Amino acid sequence: MKKRFLALLFSILCAHSGAGAQPREQFPYVTIPYTIASEGARAEWFALHFWDSYDFSAAETKYSPEANKQGFVNYIGVLYATSPEYSAKAIGEMMQRAAKSEDGYWYFLEMAEMALYDPTSPMRNDLLWEMFLHHAVGEKSPLDESSKERYRSMLKLVSRNQQGQKATDFVYTRADGSQGRLYDIKAPFVVIYFYNPGCSECARTKAQIDASGYLDALHEMGAVEVLALHPDEDLTEWRRRLPENPKWWISAYDKGQKINRNELYDLKAIPTLYLLDDQKRVMMKDPTVEDFIGVLGSLLGIEN
Repeated sequence: MKKRFLALLFSILCAHSGAGAQPREQFPYVTIPYTIASEGARAEWFALHFWDSYDFSAAETKYSPEANKQGFVNYIGVLYATSPEYSAKAIGEMMQRAAKSEDGYWYFLEMAEMALYDPTSPMRNDLLWEMFLHHAVGEKSPLDESSKERYRSMLKLVSRNQQGQKATDFVYTRADGSQGRLYDIKAPFVVIYFYNPGCSECARTKAQIDASGYLDALHEMGAVEVLALHPDEDLTEWRRRLPENPKWWISAYDKGQKINRNELYDLKAIPTLYLLDDQKRVMMKDPTVEDFIGVLGSLLGIEN
């Protein structure tokens, strides 16, 4: 699936490139030594040495936009095949090379943001983007303090509620005015579904999940509860559309918009899904519907 994401992102990126650009050098890929045999070791070596032959001082003039973008997409694909520790090390070394030129640094930082943090990107990955952010705000970054402050704020938001962390607790309010807390929901698994009524993408996401039948099946087994949360206070449309949600869902809104105002969750895109375990640890953060349905199916012992 990640290969399909990489190919799709490349097609999106290249769609905006000029067709009549002057010929420039292609991306200078390195060759993995044949003595490195295991797949894991080859991926780790490639991640650390991917940029060895690349000239960061002439990133936008020496290479074509297509070559840069294809190279960067392939680099992200390599990072997917390595451990988080190796990814962090590789990204740190890559961005330190880019830091020799402030323009080059901005070029790759903005490319990383578009690929890994833009809500429309099929390669969206907060963990990898967080690694880029750590370098951007660090001592070795060439950015000025005002730029670093923007990325510090972004880092604070992105680093919340990561996979394996305990989700941030919050209070929700039901249509009748009664309130509850996320941590008080008792179930082996809890789904938080941040959505807006009338949102077309929310409707598509919900339709795909409903079509699988997995959530209903897990609820009937006593295994899952769903908290469908409207993060805004414009309640007219929300109340009108409440009957569209299954009756067993906890349909609620965020009174006072404390989640957004206090940046408790990164809601850069709606809808956003979280899957939590019984200790409210994050199992999935903002997954694709395909990945989410796949995990639900595995909980039911269904192969996808």
